[in-house]
Parts: sequence; C-alpha cells; structure tokens
Amino acid sequence: MSPARRLLQIGAPKLLAWLLLAFLFVPILVVIPVSLTDRDYLSLPQDGISLSHYAALLDWRAGWLSSMATSLGIALAASFLATAVAAAYAIGAFVYVGRWPSLLRVVLLSPLIVPPIIYAVGMVKLWSRFGLLDSWIGVTIVHVMLAIPLAVLAIGASLSNLDPRMVQAARSLGARPPTIFLRVILPNLGSGIGAGAILAFITSWDEITVTLFITGRRIVTLPRRIWTSIADSVDPALAAIASALLLATLLALLVRLLFVERGGSPSR
Repeated sequence: MSPARRLLQIGAPKLLAWLLLAFLFVPILVVIPVSLTDRDYLSLPQDGISLSHYAALLDWRAGWLSSMATSLGIALAASFLATAVAAAYAIGAFVYVGRWPSLLRVVLLSPLIVPPIIYAVGMVKLWSRFGLLDSWIGVTIVHVMLAIPLAVLAIGASLSNLDPRMVQAARSLGARPPTIFLRVILPNLGSGIGAGAILAFITSWDEITVTLFITGRRIVTLPRRIWTSIADSVDPALAAIASALLLATLLALLVRLLFVERGGSPSR
C-alpha cells in the first residue's frame, strides 16, 4: 500500500470526525462573543466588549438569579427523592424476583414512553383538583416522576453486576438484612446511585414542557425564564446564561478528568 493511500485511509476518517465535531460545537461557541455584546439585542460586539449582561444575571430584580435558585432547589430535591425511590425499587426487584417487580418497572419507566405534552395535560387536570398548580410541592413531585426512570436504569444497571451468590453467602453466614444491605448491596450501588442522582438532577434542571403547564407567576424555573425571555423579547442575557452553563459544564468535565480519572488510575 502506497504512503499516499495509507494517509488517505487514516486521515479521511479523522478529518470527517473533526468536521462533524466542528459542525456540532462551533454554533455553541458563538454564544460566547454574543454574550459580550455592548448592544441591547443579540449581536456581536461592535463598539467594545461589555459585561453588563453577565451583571444582569446577578441582579435579583432581573429574575435570572431567582430562577436559577428555584431550579437548583427543585433539582436537588427531585434528585434526592428520585434516587431514593429508584434505589429502593432496584434493591427490592433484586431481592424479590417475580411478576410484580416487572410490572412496577413498567410503571416507573412510563414517563419515558408517554409523550411529554400528554403527560403535561394530564398533570394540569390532576394538580388542579389537588390545588398543587404553581406550587413547590407540585413541581417537585412532577420532576421526581420524570427523573425516576433514568435513575432506575442507572441503579439497576449497577446492581445487575452484583453476584446474587454474595447475598446468599451473607445470609448463610447469619448476616441480618440491614447488615446485608450495608455491607454487601450498598457498596456495589455507589456508582449507580451517583450516576442516577446526576441524571435525575439534569432531568429536573432541564425540564420545560410539563413545567410550562403547571406553573404560573409564583414558580419560575430557569428553563421557564429562558422560554419567557425568548417569547417576550430576545435578551442578550440569554447568551450570557448559555455561556455560564457552558463554562460550568466544561469545569465539571475538567474536574472529572483531573481528579476522578487520576484517583482511579493504578499507582506505580
């Protein structure tokens, strides 16, 4: 094989991969210079760079900071509750194998099957009867139900790697159920619980469809605040909040690469 043909076979897939990555990520990076614009509308900086739109994010009266606090509080609560429910189900389904765990799994995974718009209409009807529209409890419960499926899948996948004979051996040695849970089952659920909690948090933080239907003026999450800003007037603060979220994501990935991967590497 000639060097030119070998270079073509190796370089062409790499070039195609880089072009696809550029197609996906370059439009995202455009929001960074737009967030520094000195205008009151979405545009690139013209007379200079301005941080006024980032300052608007920290102004409580502008509504961005309060919406971020609302989303953070609901996402943390939903992540904790969804992970607890998913872990309880996964452990119960692991211990008691039968028809009922399978049926309950279908029920817990149903939010992934039902279209969000249908689910939203149903929740409006239900929550209006219980007086939970535009309330912290109502929004949190909905986010928990939407986050449970991903948490169940993550924790269930982690628990599937546990050998049932380890639980049987612990029982044969006289270990009580709390001891089996704390010493055998729970150590094998660490990664699954962490992944489930993160997925549940992201699901709640990013939820917009159902939230639009069940909230009004009292509960304003960050996605709803962004939606309202787009519908009313295109505020350059949108580019600032997008840049801030992009930076937070990159920092989280960097922390994982620097600490988690290094901590998991074998010592020499």
